[in-house]
Amino acid sequence: MTARLDPETDFEELTARVRTQSQQAPGSDTERVTIRSLDGVSSDALSNLLEAAESEHLDPGDLVFVLSRANAELLLEREYEIDDVGDLEDVLGRDVRVEDEMPDDTILLLHPEAVDGEDLVEPEAIACGIVGADDET
Repeated sequence: MTARLDPETDFEELTARVRTQSQQAPGSDTERVTIRSLDGVSSDALSNLLEAAESEHLDPGDLVFVLSRANAELLLEREYEIDDVGDLEDVLGRDVRVEDEMPDDTILLLHPEAVDGEDLVEPEAIACGIVGADDET
């Protein structure tokens, strides 16, 4: 399987497109991204996003989480059983990709072939978590 998320992907632009796609009018025949609000950054929140994606259209086996570096660091600080991204992947049962340009208020869960650079090829194979005010310290 060829991942279409490459080092040249502009994650700010990709995230903006994901959010726009999710705002299509209800009843539209346009395929839409699954979008969920998250209270904060935690392995439980990521598991909830995965559950939402699984209950929609996504085949969970090949999904990848895309996190900002700040969100990945928050997870490593907060979750005592998680020491690095590899541990996080073990807890979630999914690959995790940390991207410096990824906005801190968004977490993506997607099939690598659902996007081509910043273009949404298969919106139904993308889930987006919008992180609310994360006040935990």
